[in-house]
Amino acid sequence: MATHKETKTWARDGFVISMDPSLVPIASLNKAFDSEEMYWAKALPEEAVREALKNSWCWGLYSPTPSPPATTDAESSDPAATLHEIAESVHKPSQVSDQSTEGPSLIGFARAITDRITFFYLTDVYVLPEWQGQGLGKWLVSCVQEVVEDMPHLRRSMCITGESKESRAARFYKQLMKMDAITEGITVLSAKGRGNTF
Repeated sequence: MATHKETKTWARDGFVISMDPSLVPIASLNKAFDSEEMYWAKALPEEAVREALKNSWCWGLYSPTPSPPATTDAESSDPAATLHEIAESVHKPSQVSDQSTEGPSLIGFARAITDRITFFYLTDVYVLPEWQGQGLGKWLVSCVQEVVEDMPHLRRSMCITGESKESRAARFYKQLMKMDAITEGITVLSAKGRGNTF
């Protein structure tokens, strides 16, 4: 079972997913928080981000190149696609950027608020739009689920999407994390805090 003292790492086709929060570039994460794609978040003071990372399980998705491979018009992703892509495979980059010496770039992220034993709340899942359509979001959430399945005393895992229970995002989390919309039997209560954006 993963604990706060352990970090896991996965690698595939040059991409890396790491649970090491010290690898997460705060400025890149805050830039993503401030983007329209992450409508549920906003940039935070740097120290607040550090504290959130320290008190959470994090999965950073890193690219070996700072820019995605070039695509033709026929290969371009649908601009109406949601943040959570469900492509089946990761394509190897067809072109390497001259900036590849800068090291891996944060291109996706997921965070869990958890007691590490009985409860797991998934939040802040994203893949940068220019990297979507390559199966990276599916791989990222599959790595999250691998950790969830290592929690033998887990009572519940949860996430909130800003979409209906029949949405693409809901189907995505049902497929990869076995999550279903709660429709009867319990009431989930919530209070919006000052940091709420939707």
